[in-house]
Amino acid sequence: MPTYEYVARDRAGKSVKGTLSAVDERAVREQLRRKDLYVTRMTTKKEAASQGNSLLQRKKKVSLNDMVIMSRQLATLVKAGLPLVECLFTLASQTQNPTLKQALIEIRNDVLAGSTFSDALAKHPKIFSELYQSLSRAGEVSGSLDETLHVAAEQLDKEQELKEKVKAAFVYPAAVVFTAVGVVFFLLTFVVPVFADVYKQFNAELPGPTRMLILFSTLIRSYWYIVAAGVFVGWKVYKRWSKTNKGRRICDTIKLKMPLLGSLNRKIAISRLTRTFGAMVSAGVPIISGLQTSARVTGNVIYVDIVNDAAQKVNEGVRLSLPLEQSGYFPSMVTRMIAAGEESGNMDEMLKQVTSFYDRDIEYAVQRLTRMLEPMLTIVLGLIVGVVLLALYMPIFNLTKVIHK
Repeated sequence: MPTYEYVARDRAGKSVKGTLSAVDERAVREQLRRKDLYVTRMTTKKEAASQGNSLLQRKKKVSLNDMVIMSRQLATLVKAGLPLVECLFTLASQTQNPTLKQALIEIRNDVLAGSTFSDALAKHPKIFSELYQSLSRAGEVSGSLDETLHVAAEQLDKEQELKEKVKAAFVYPAAVVFTAVGVVFFLLTFVVPVFADVYKQFNAELPGPTRMLILFSTLIRSYWYIVAAGVFVGWKVYKRWSKTNKGRRICDTIKLKMPLLGSLNRKIAISRLTRTFGAMVSAGVPIISGLQTSARVTGNVIYVDIVNDAAQKVNEGVRLSLPLEQSGYFPSMVTRMIAAGEESGNMDEMLKQVTSFYDRDIEYAVQRLTRMLEPMLTIVLGLIVGVVLLALYMPIFNLTKVIHK
C-alpha cells in the first residue's frame, strides 16, 4: 500500500501537513475529508523524492497548442459553474506537459491561499503572457472569466495559425539554402582538391578565381574546426548583441525595411496589435493598459515605441488615430478605421474588421512571397554552383598551352 505525503487546510484555513497510507489518492482524500481537511497538494513518497532530481532536468517548453487546449478547457469548466480551484485541479490532473502541469498546481495552491487568479498567473510570466494575465484580470473584475479565457484561447490560436503560415512559407527557401550550402561544401571538400592536384603537376599559373577557390578549399579541409568555431562564436555574439536595446532596434528596423519581407513584417505586427487590442477592449481592459500590453505583443520595438507614445498622448486627451497616422508606420486604412471606431464608440468591432482584413492579406502575401522566392532562389543556387564550376574549369582552357611548353 503506497504512502502519500499531503498538504491540506482545515475549516479555518490553517495549513496541515502529514503522511497517510491508502489504496489510492481518492481514498486519502476521503479520509481527510472526514476530518474536515481539504487537500491542496499530494504526492507519493517516491514522487516527493524524485522532485529534487526533476528540478535538474530541463523544463519542457509549453507550446501555443498546449495553451490553447488548456484555456478552452478551463473556460468550459468555469462556465459550467465549477469552483476555480476544482477546475485547476482537473486541468492539472489531465495535462500531459509537465511544465504546464506544475504551473497549474502552483497556481491552484496560490488561489487556495487567497491570491487572485491573475496574480497567481503573474508568477509564471514565461508561460502566461501579459495579454493572458490582463484578460484574466478583466474577467475577474467583470465576472466573465469564462468569456475572457475563450478570448485568450482565440488569440493564442490565431497566433499559432499565423506562425504556421510563416513557417510554411519558408520551408522551400530554407531547403534551397541548405542544398546550396551542401553542394558548395561537397565541391570544396571533394572536387576542388582533385583539380588542384592536377593543376599543381603542370605548374600552371592559375587565374585569380581559381586560386581563391583552392584557398577556400584548403581552409575548410585543414582548418574546419577554426571555421566552425568562428561561425559559432559569431552567431553567439550576434544573438547577444541583438538582445541589447541598440541591437534589437537596428534589427527590427531592418526587418521593416527589407525588400519583399519588410511589408510582410509590418502586416504581421499590425495584425498582432489590432487583434490583441480589440480583444482587450472587448474584455473591458482600460484603453491605456490595453495599448501598452498590445504594443509588446507586436514583437517589434519600433511599433512598441510608437504605440506607447500614442498611449501617452491618448492619456493627454488626443485621439488614438492621430499619433498612429503621424508615425508613418500605419496605413491610412488602419488609422481611418480606428478613427471611425472612436467616433462611433464601436472600437472593438472596427479593430476586428482590420484584423480580419490583415489576416487574409498576410495569407495572400505569404503565398505571393513563396511564388516569388522559389524561382529567385533556384537562380541564386544555379549562379553559386555555376561560379564555383567556372572558377574550377578556367585553367583547363589554357592547359593545352602549358602542355606544349
